[in-house]
Amino acid sequence: MSDPQHSQYSQQPPQRYSSQPSQYPSQQTSGRYPYQSGYASGGYAANPVAGYAPPAGQSYPAGGYAPVGQSYPSYPGGGRLAPRGAVHYPEVNLRTARKTFSRMGWTLLVWMLGTELAAILLRFVGNILVQEIDPAARTLDKFPWLSLMLSNIAQYAVALPLCLIVVFTIPKYPPQPRRPDPGARFGARDWLTILVMGFPVMFVGSILGSSLSNLLSDGKFDNLLNSVTSGTTPLDHVVEGITFVVFAPLAEEFIFRRCLIDRMRVYGEKLAVFSSALLFGLMHANLYQFFYAFGWGLLWGYVYVRTGKLRYTIALHATVNFIGGVVAPAVTDVDDKAMSDLMSGDVQRITAAFGRSGPQLIGYMLYTTLILVLVIVGVVLLVNVIRRRRAYFQQSPKELVPRNRVRVALANPGIIVFGILTVLTTFVTPLMMRFS
Repeated sequence: MSDPQHSQYSQQPPQRYSSQPSQYPSQQTSGRYPYQSGYASGGYAANPVAGYAPPAGQSYPAGGYAPVGQSYPSYPGGGRLAPRGAVHYPEVNLRTARKTFSRMGWTLLVWMLGTELAAILLRFVGNILVQEIDPAARTLDKFPWLSLMLSNIAQYAVALPLCLIVVFTIPKYPPQPRRPDPGARFGARDWLTILVMGFPVMFVGSILGSSLSNLLSDGKFDNLLNSVTSGTTPLDHVVEGITFVVFAPLAEEFIFRRCLIDRMRVYGEKLAVFSSALLFGLMHANLYQFFYAFGWGLLWGYVYVRTGKLRYTIALHATVNFIGGVVAPAVTDVDDKAMSDLMSGDVQRITAAFGRSGPQLIGYMLYTTLILVLVIVGVVLLVNVIRRRRAYFQQSPKELVPRNRVRVALANPGIIVFGILTVLTTFVTPLMMRFS
């Protein structure tokens, strides 16, 4: 389904607050659907999630409609396209919906603040132990691998379980793709396509993040990720690699795709994907990373709602982190003098630079060339997807009317508090560096 919400919304009745939470209609496998108050744009829902009466003067077809949860039996326009269909907006308790999104915000707030508090405590203990082992060291700064390991313990072993205690109290409605659904047939080619499509997103996002950071801080704000990849010993690099390729993808995909989308999808797949991506970008609390993290979150969220499989997004996340957090620092570690000579345009200086740092410069040039090629190919793939409208979203059991989505998803206490703290950290910190 290219865009199931194509009809005009001017005639949509409001989704009102009710004193009692509305319940999901029973999933019927045969017979006529019971009446449910709400609104259906365009007549019948192409894949109804709840029954409703037909318009006046019309009747149900003899064979009835497909049972709830089943996929479309055929896909006109090709095996990779879903049909355009009508959308049914059922009656929804908006107060209950807002509470659900609010608890999502509190969940992430517990994870973020729990990580900070646990990290402070562990660093305090770590500094004491370091002084006992090596009095000359005084702090953990002399052991980047140990500092990073303590941060991992704080984030993934202490704060993450606390976060899960909160999120597991929210009912979940995970994606349940059926085999006929073209989006559920996710092979190696699809995985590579999504990966390559993300490179222009990452490229543009990196430019936006770095440009805005330099603008706000007058060039004084450095990427916080550089402090994580500043290790010099083999042990430092091993711990960094494990953090980027194993710990971060597993934990972040489980929280932002599995936990959040499973609990937001009931109010609309588009809303769930967008909200999880936005929260994913804000959670990084780093302006350099915000835009491309948001872009990657959109792609990975779409993959998850179409396939229902977390392994695909974990593999994508791990691959991207490996390229950006392990490969990039290694191949771009070229001394400033060699880079200056390479960019000078002087033949003698370039020759001298290759004589001093030939392997490093060759690796740097090959890496940047490959990234540019992937960016160009990714743009072509993105344009093709947009032009052919191959991306689609299915209707959810409690699909929100478009005008209700922002106020339900964002105008709630949990999201507001989490948003204020992360926005201050992400955007105000670089601005404060200007006056420091």
